[in-house]
Amino acid sequence: MNIWTLVVLFIFDWEIIRFIDWAGIIIFGDLPRSHLEGLFAFFMQLLWAGLLGIIFAYLIPQITSRGYMLKGAIFGILAGFIIYAIPTLFQIPFLKDHSLATATANHLGGLIWGLTTARTLYWLDKAIVK
Repeated sequence: MNIWTLVVLFIFDWEIIRFIDWAGIIIFGDLPRSHLEGLFAFFMQLLWAGLLGIIFAYLIPQITSRGYMLKGAIFGILAGFIIYAIPTLFQIPFLKDHSLATATANHLGGLIWGLTTARTLYWLDKAIVK
């Protein structure tokens, strides 16, 4: 997700709210103002993505692993939709209003995250079965 953010920022040259900015605003109430705050926000964002991965890993056996890539993509987009709804419901400054570029980039990032998580879980399952 964070690599995708760098691609969007430096290759596509889109002005977006980065995933680290989301974490920083939720944690500090504002954008990270120092490298240390940015590093902490990055770490917390990774923990959040890991928690979502754990939830997805738990759900896959419950709903069968057939079509895991499609389910990963849907989970990534659905998680992004829910995460976008929360700042709107609670009127969190900086996060309640988004540009089309931010919404597109972040939802594509969620899609990439879902596909990557699903494929990684598939590889781990095959490695453990052997």
